Amino acid sequence: MSLSTKIFIGLGLGILGGLFVGEPLGALAIFGDAYIRLLQMTVLPYIVVSLIAGLGRMDPVHARRMGLWGGGLLMVLWILAFATVAVMPFAFPNLVTASFYSTTMIESVQSPDLVGLYIPDNPFHALANTIVPAVVVFSVAVGVALIGIPQRHTLIRGLDVMSEALLRVNDVVVRLAPVGVFVIAASAAGTMTFEQFQRVQVYLISYVLFALFLTFWLLPAVLACLTPIRQRHILGLMRDAMITAFATGSAFVVLPQIVRVSKALFKEHVSDAEEADAVIDIVVSATLTFPHAAKVLSLSFILFAGWMMNSPLSVTDYPFLFGAGVASLFGSVNVAIPFLLDMFALPNDTFQLFVATSVFNARFGTLVQTMHMLVLTLLTTAAIQGRLVFRWPVVLRYGAATIVIVLGMIAGSRALYALVVDTSYRKNEIIGRMEIQGPTVPAVVRLERSPAPELDPDRNRLEQILERGVLRVGYREERTLPFSFFNDAKQLVGLDVELAHSLAMGLGVTLEFVPVAQTVTEHLRNEVLESGYCDIVMSRSVISMDGVDRFVFSNPYLDLNLGFVVLDERRSEFVNRKALENREGLRIAIPGTGYYLNQLQRFLPKAEFVPLEKARHFIESEPGEFDALAYPAEEGAAVTLLWPEYSVVVPSPPIQTLKAAYPLPLHEPDWERTVNLWLELQRADGTIDRLYDYWILGIEPEGNNPRWSVMRDVLGWVD
Repeated sequence: MSLSTKIFIGLGLGILGGLFVGEPLGALAIFGDAYIRLLQMTVLPYIVVSLIAGLGRMDPVHARRMGLWGGGLLMVLWILAFATVAVMPFAFPNLVTASFYSTTMIESVQSPDLVGLYIPDNPFHALANTIVPAVVVFSVAVGVALIGIPQRHTLIRGLDVMSEALLRVNDVVVRLAPVGVFVIAASAAGTMTFEQFQRVQVYLISYVLFALFLTFWLLPAVLACLTPIRQRHILGLMRDAMITAFATGSAFVVLPQIVRVSKALFKEHVSDAEEADAVIDIVVSATLTFPHAAKVLSLSFILFAGWMMNSPLSVTDYPFLFGAGVASLFGSVNVAIPFLLDMFALPNDTFQLFVATSVFNARFGTLVQTMHMLVLTLLTTAAIQGRLVFRWPVVLRYGAATIVIVLGMIAGSRALYALVVDTSYRKNEIIGRMEIQGPTVPAVVRLERSPAPELDPDRNRLEQILERGVLRVGYREERTLPFSFFNDAKQLVGLDVELAHSLAMGLGVTLEFVPVAQTVTEHLRNEVLESGYCDIVMSRSVISMDGVDRFVFSNPYLDLNLGFVVLDERRSEFVNRKALENREGLRIAIPGTGYYLNQLQRFLPKAEFVPLEKARHFIESEPGEFDALAYPAEEGAAVTLLWPEYSVVVPSPPIQTLKAAYPLPLHEPDWERTVNLWLELQRADGTIDRLYDYWILGIEPEGNNPRWSVMRDVLGWVD
């Protein structure tokens, strides 16, 4: 049984095992990570020794001519392959989506340091930190320098021995591929949701489609535009080699066939010069040193990961992706992809999806690589022989046909995805299904304002709460996602509501929730705390200087981040804080207190701020009335789940941190001290962190809603 067959069996068993067992197989992820590290272990050392030895053994004349022509033509093929990558996202289906708040919103993404990325001041630092482009530049510089040194062959022989040793280590690791692929596939299939699977199949289909486009149309078309060799000539002679490469998953094994076909095509259609055979022998071998079109096509995974994670790359990111990506691909894609995921602040754990899908995609990538080697060899040989001819009629004909084919692929892909991928938006249902996770106490929820209980002016508030056995908690009349709101079951839920149950349980009393006004200023005007209408307001209040003479705030229990709710298509306008500060004509809605209005005016002096009574008025406003809504990002993210046409943005660097706390009645030190002590306990035992994860980050507690599996949902072997 061949290794490739074993790998496919491992992939199939992993997928079946994940579907059968489900989430418990997620524990295999650690072994998948270990195998990926083994794959990466020899890559950087191999890049160094193979590049230095490969370049160092060339003679100066051939190296110069081959470098000029081969390098230029290779760049052309890279650009065409990357153009294919750039077009691929147009084939992805449109997603109406939104997400809970993520801490990545406040992480500053630094612009790539191009000097440090490509020019190593310390090659050992570049090796230790997997800065692949810098390693490649260093290796190329040393290899080129060796060309003029007479004694270089001794060093090159040593490097060849080292290269062989590294390949042997890699061969041992590759023999473990069936097991490695099994654990990766089992972990992914056991934990992947149906929605994630649908998105992964989008990448699989798109990759195969565009790989076939490169193999059978675009690359042969370039050769047909510059030489007399037509596509039918190429495909007829390359059929057996391409089938063999696809079956074995390796273009290396068909190198002799590529050499034979190249010589036959060149002799029949271009020139029968004897020296052409020697050039073809050298060029075919040299093509193994540099990234091929299939590796460039693998950069499409970065665009797919951005699409999948609702963080698509902008067009301005493409030059960095191309430059850093091609340099990284001088080594293994298993090193390049994690490096690029980090570079563009995409989740690194998506790399496991790349490894799992590459088992299938690599076969089609091998077709691209085989065609790339043939086309580059023939073009470089023709250039050195002076046989390249640029014919405009042929170029225009192929260019027009290429545009038609690409548009057809995009339209066909979208039609297919409309049938097999469910793109309907359902995340708004998540909010409606959320419910209190922890223990509760008996509670009464008032929908309308009720008379305040009589207070004894001679006794403190804490004593009276304990005596009547009921804690009256104020909640905002308008829902404050995800802090206090009514779910689909008409239950009052939210982070603050759950904390209210915890506070009542600690006091040994029941709960009575009563509606209060939307803002702290209105609390003051209505004297809801002073009158005894409620004992505490637990519905996302932000500390400000308003009302310091009328009530007090508890100690802060959460740090919130000021952000902007904007239409999806305007998201990029609010990412950079410096650009916002200099922007004129912005009209920003702001619900809340005058204190924060003054703060925002100080940070954004050229913007116009319009106070709103309720945040909902921004959503209901006429198009163009406001540019953005200034709002806590944690709350704004939950709002976008209900209105997915909006996004929440935290400018970089962040404008301001907001402190969430609970308003308490003034001159009640015992009650204030009790609430603050309780908050400290909630922080210490992890309750606030747990509630933050569930209500704000949208992370389901472990054990809740396990993913479907055959073992549990079909056979009923486990609960």
